[in-house]
Amino acid sequence: MSATRDEASERRAPSVDMVAPRERGYLAEAASTAARSASRTADSLLERPRAVLGALICVQIAVTLALALSVTHNGWVYFQGGDQIWLSTQGWLVGQFELPPTELGYLWSYVLAPIMWVTGPTYVQALPPLVTIQVLVLGPVALLCVYGIASHIGGRVLGYWASFLWSIAPIASIPLFVDRYQERWTDHFLTQALGLTAMSDFPSMVLVLGAALFVVRSLDASRLTDAVMAGLLLGAAGAMKPPNLLMGVGAVLAYLVARHWRAALAFGAAVIPSLIVLALWKQRGLGQIPAFALEETRLAAGATLGAASVELDKYLELDFDHFRRQMDYLREFFWSARVAQWAPFAGLLAVVRVHRGALAALLGGWLGAFLLVKGLSTRADIQANTFWRLLLPAWPAYLLLFASIPLLVPTLARRLGDRVRSPAVTPIARRWIAVVAVATVAIPAVAIAASSPLEGPELAVVQDDGVNTILTSVDDTVELRVERIDGGQRLTWTDDSWRANVFYRVYRAEGADVECLNSGESPAQYCFLRATSIATTREHEYVDASAPANATYRIGVGANWIDDSEFGDVFAFSLPVSTNE
Repeated sequence: MSATRDEASERRAPSVDMVAPRERGYLAEAASTAARSASRTADSLLERPRAVLGALICVQIAVTLALALSVTHNGWVYFQGGDQIWLSTQGWLVGQFELPPTELGYLWSYVLAPIMWVTGPTYVQALPPLVTIQVLVLGPVALLCVYGIASHIGGRVLGYWASFLWSIAPIASIPLFVDRYQERWTDHFLTQALGLTAMSDFPSMVLVLGAALFVVRSLDASRLTDAVMAGLLLGAAGAMKPPNLLMGVGAVLAYLVARHWRAALAFGAAVIPSLIVLALWKQRGLGQIPAFALEETRLAAGATLGAASVELDKYLELDFDHFRRQMDYLREFFWSARVAQWAPFAGLLAVVRVHRGALAALLGGWLGAFLLVKGLSTRADIQANTFWRLLLPAWPAYLLLFASIPLLVPTLARRLGDRVRSPAVTPIARRWIAVVAVATVAIPAVAIAASSPLEGPELAVVQDDGVNTILTSVDDTVELRVERIDGGQRLTWTDDSWRANVFYRVYRAEGADVECLNSGESPAQYCFLRATSIATTREHEYVDASAPANATYRIGVGANWIDDSEFGDVFAFSLPVSTNE
């Protein structure tokens, strides 16, 4: 009986040798059909870059909005790096044709000036339009620049891939850090890296990225106009933050490898006008150019000699022990320090492998210069979360190298064929060069020449806590009134509607509450606030029960991203009010 069942089973079940070839044929045909379909889809997408890039821009904006809503913030106020008050006050003053002590670059101030004509003299008031412009305009511009550079390395395929990584990197990077560091990464760094602040870091990174794109375009052929545009944009980035000029190291290396001498000269010449305006800005506001300041050198005989010197130690601080400590912190806080450290080297090898030596020189020189000058500085600290912000202008170079790693796959570039070919581009029109030159060089130069060095404390005062000095606006919409009552001096005030929850600090001095000084040869005055903070409140009223005779009062308005009145700096002061007893 058993034998009969086995025979019947054999009759019902076809043999493996009979079925396998047929199934293998079906699978091979299905795989071939899927591959052809995928190839047609990919080719269709490659022919529609506007649609693809538009979708990626939407993804980038959605990611930014998701992070903006999820991280800690107070209205429009997110964590700021520390210079936002000085920068916005400087922008307000230059809009009034007043030159403060010009310790920071000039270009961001002239971008802020027309915005602050409308919003008022503080960064808190300017944040809504400023953040909107950065997220909806500068963010997409940065993505398009990433696409442009990547497409010159590996065609539109790599351009799409790099743009995709750029758009999702803020969210994708969060899980790579340990839990105890994520607040510092998301709340303290990503808000600055995505343009949610009044700092100049994000817009200067976009300018550096734009300059790199036009360097790449000028390498394809003798496109002098593209080289000129690259120089103008890098000069503008330097006018915003002088360390951005470090990207020029990569540009010079790229031109040397490509042997495009005329383009290199055009690039260098186009950087110079912004540097001249920057020197004029420093000279008129500080009375000297800090990098070439006169310093006193005391001789053994006791004589004093004024000697011109280049203060390299101030700008070039190479501390290798400090950098090794930062790499220890990276291993402590990041998923894999080795991957982070070796990824750009793999990317460089991949770019060279597809015969893009000049582009490898650009990206390697760009990233390397920032790592050397900024990464080895004691001011760059992963623990204190300053490392990422100082290296932010080099982040695009790192991402582009990381995105290029798939080109190391054997035969991949050959199999992709024309898909990795650089798309054809036309040279930049001369009218756009004229527009950029006027906006970044001519208008600021005329405005600087027409402005007067700041005198007196009517428009701004300087806070000095012994560690930091902060140039701060005097806002006449904060109206303070002081009246004598039985319990002392009663202070009441009214103010503007801010874009965040604010608190108030009551300052008091005996007699005048400011001291105006010229620092060295500075034609612009530093008017230091010499009053003492005697109370912090969220009300619009305070009674000073121990008021001295001849007291001078002033109200300071403060805010911070965690809405804690114990922290954060005052971003606006009222005009002073004195009592005469």
